[in-house]
Amino acid sequence: MTGIEAALIGACGPAVGRAAGGAAAKLAAAPVAGVLARWRNRKTRKALSESTYEALCPLLSAETARQIVEFLESPDFEAIALSMTTQTYASAGAKNEKKELEATFARLKQLLSTQLSDQEAVEDVAVAVWSSLKQKVMEFVEQVKATDSFSPESRASLLKIAACHAAADVKSSEQLSKVSDLSAYIGFERQLADQIKNVHSTMRLPHAGTTRKVPYSKLFVEPNLRTISEKSESPDNPVRGLDEVIASNHRVVILGDPGGGKSTLSLKLAYDIARSSFPASSAKVPLLFILRDYVEAFRASKDSMVAFLESICRNPYNVEPPDGAVEYLLNSGRALVIFDGLDELTDTSLRRKVADFVESFVYRYPTTPVLVTSRRVGYSEAPLDESLFATVALAELGESQVTSYAEKWFSLDQTVERKRRSELAASFVRESQFVKDLRRNPLMLSLMCGIYASEHYIPSNRPDLYQKCAELLFERWDKQRGIVIPLPFNAHVRQALNALALRMYSDPKAQKGLTRARLVSFMTEFLVTKRFDDEAVAEDAANQFVDFCTGRAWVLTDMGSNTQQNLYAFTHRTFLEYFAANQLVRKNPTPERLFDVLHDRIAAQEWEVVAQLSLQILSQNVDDGGDDFLDLVLSAIQDTESLGQKINLTAFAARSLGFMVPRPQIVQKICEQAVILSISSIEGRKFNYETLTLLMECSPENLELVSKNLKEVLRVTVASRPDEEKALLTALFFRRMATYHSAYAAPLSARSVEVWNTVEEELRKELTPLVSRHYDAVFWAARIGAVCGEVSMATLIERFGTAPLWSFEDIYWSPASPGFIFHAAFRGEDTAVVLDDFLETTSPNECLADLAELLLKSPRPWVSDIELPRHILYPILRACNGHISNKSGATKEGSLLMFLPVGELLVRRNNERVLRGSMTWSRTNGMLQNVILKWANARVDPEMRPSALATLRGLNLSPDVANFITRWIKGEIETAHYAARSGESASHPAVVGE
Repeated sequence: MTGIEAALIGACGPAVGRAAGGAAAKLAAAPVAGVLARWRNRKTRKALSESTYEALCPLLSAETARQIVEFLESPDFEAIALSMTTQTYASAGAKNEKKELEATFARLKQLLSTQLSDQEAVEDVAVAVWSSLKQKVMEFVEQVKATDSFSPESRASLLKIAACHAAADVKSSEQLSKVSDLSAYIGFERQLADQIKNVHSTMRLPHAGTTRKVPYSKLFVEPNLRTISEKSESPDNPVRGLDEVIASNHRVVILGDPGGGKSTLSLKLAYDIARSSFPASSAKVPLLFILRDYVEAFRASKDSMVAFLESICRNPYNVEPPDGAVEYLLNSGRALVIFDGLDELTDTSLRRKVADFVESFVYRYPTTPVLVTSRRVGYSEAPLDESLFATVALAELGESQVTSYAEKWFSLDQTVERKRRSELAASFVRESQFVKDLRRNPLMLSLMCGIYASEHYIPSNRPDLYQKCAELLFERWDKQRGIVIPLPFNAHVRQALNALALRMYSDPKAQKGLTRARLVSFMTEFLVTKRFDDEAVAEDAANQFVDFCTGRAWVLTDMGSNTQQNLYAFTHRTFLEYFAANQLVRKNPTPERLFDVLHDRIAAQEWEVVAQLSLQILSQNVDDGGDDFLDLVLSAIQDTESLGQKINLTAFAARSLGFMVPRPQIVQKICEQAVILSISSIEGRKFNYETLTLLMECSPENLELVSKNLKEVLRVTVASRPDEEKALLTALFFRRMATYHSAYAAPLSARSVEVWNTVEEELRKELTPLVSRHYDAVFWAARIGAVCGEVSMATLIERFGTAPLWSFEDIYWSPASPGFIFHAAFRGEDTAVVLDDFLETTSPNECLADLAELLLKSPRPWVSDIELPRHILYPILRACNGHISNKSGATKEGSLLMFLPVGELLVRRNNERVLRGSMTWSRTNGMLQNVILKWANARVDPEMRPSALATLRGLNLSPDVANFITRWIKGEIETAHYAARSGESASHPAVVGE
């Protein structure tokens, strides 16, 4: 090693650690995300840069030292670190590992050769940086392994991504070899960033009735994002800012409700990145891809993503990209791509096509950070691969955010005297308490502020609120400003907007926008039939109407242009949907006609918002219209053979209970259908509880009736199916099943949680005795019998074997999971462990004590990696963080034996020692997690065995158990079976590829 190499390895350490740590953080998401925290601090970053520069100056020229520091701080270098980290983690031990990393090293050398003026130093610098990076990557990869919670599907996806990184490195090297100077690309990047910053430096002031814009600081309220866990979005899930989410995840999907602020957040992020004020991302330029603008292009499948992004540079930003510049930005991680509005592709098949297109883009450019926005409703019909994308949801505005927004809103309202603005904001916050569920949505909050400023009251019904808003903007607001309306709103403007909205909503081409000529033509035809006999007069009025509407911030706005004319569309999709729903009901004023139009859409889970609004409007305009419509929905459920359509139709009916109050008979039928579908969907470990979740999310007005009916339906269903354990399982645990398996649902209110807990408790008190009927047939029932003392552990194991004792894939079935015995073994006081609260008088300790003797006699292996898959091993061990001294005698021995397979599979899968992640593990001696890790590591590291055996002797176990664990530590016996995969032997398990 040369002197320059040695010095460089030491000097590059801090920056290399930052890049490698960031890569590992994004690979493992939350477990090691904290490594970025120090680097986000600008002072720390500056100090590290200066120290690196000072260390390099004695060996290299000042200019070369500066260039090296800039490179180590660049997205290009972080992209190298991400590629190496991903490949090292996913492909360690694979035959082609060396070849793949050679491609990455070649890319590093090519980058350095384009950025260092001293070409003679390139080789030494490349080798030094590579050596230092490799060392740091290995350290961080070990941390990731120690906190690995990847599912088998995620692991398989990681392997594909790793291969894509290797392929991308080759292509990037080829591109860089043809470029001697990156200055043209960097100049383009800066020019594009400047244009994006200029274009998106302000946000539209929604209530002004004009196109007035203001700086973000004047109105924008930073939203919170709630983590969507593996199975649900819960109020208990962590709430984080966008910066933290982006910092710890390379690709993110943000879900939200209509008007929740997804697009505004995208624009704000683009602005912040363009002006280099978003340190959570190393990207230098954002590429904002509005999906609705490319509907026809997606259908035609003509262009690549690079071609799309190049066209965005030209329009709207007026920057011509040099050949290969966008490709370079994507390969180097210098661009963050935002796909905004996946939900706005109303055709489900098109959404699926676009989702595939986005995923293929990720595989082609694995280094590029990606953000996607979509509504909650309908996302599950065409979701992005969850092993590629982390999913978060926009949390509803909290009370402090509502207050902050209202204060900012009224401070900008020039129609109110300055001295009264703060007073009006305070009174609005106070008097809108009765609709605080609506004001948690940013768009609805803004609308209510406008209505309150004008009329001093807030309608509580959503269609009424939209109507009031439209009236306010089209008539009263403009009259206050002396603006003449060309046509009376109630007479013709409303009807015209209704017709126009449905026309545009029904045609994906029109959703992209209509030319002025088509708008005028449409309005002329409409007015001839509605008001004017003379077509020339109608056309003149149509021109006035279009001029008026296209100048309104809330109505139609210029969305860009085609090759001939500007295109106009509704400024906000919420109003497009509201007016379209109005027209649907006007044209189909009876429940029968409206259902004929919407049936196929509802069955395919399309037009969800429009269908809901249509039902609300029908309910207001027609006596019993809403009830009769729901009757037709329920009849259609019986007439269809498709399970998917049954679920979608039932889900729509259940969702309607969130905004209308049907007659009791309708509520009862919806509850019956939801229960039937939920029970029929149970197959092994697969089930669908969406409809039950939606019932639990009903409006406060329906809560008492829905809870009463659902409880009764479950009770009657169990009574009518005495031999069917699925019905009893659903009745006993429906609330927790629905909560844990609702992937994209909003959290329940405190009142709803209280009511549903009560319903569950009452059902358990009544139905728990029926569990004994199923002791012989299903493990979940027999396990409850064992805890009750009615089934011996010996009988349990004789009937079902030992493997179900570790069936942690069922953990989200709550107490129906046998894994609760496992959790009960060692748990800390602060660990959230769900126990059988309907068996409060019993204790699992006797079961654990019996296991101490039974497991020693049971055939080995006791369990396989089917019951204990890799992604749950560490979560199990982390959750059970109690101290060994909390147990004694046979209870302690049974508990320890239960955890041996966990430790064994950990080291078998890694084929080496498993390191403990310092951020997620207790440092207290005597904790179960520490003991099991020490024992497991001793199986593969003989040097650790003396210490492990000393710990064992200190536990004072019975001779039989102590002897068994001693032999296990020495690797003489196995308690778990590792299923050999294709191409590997059972004695040499693969590190990756599960």
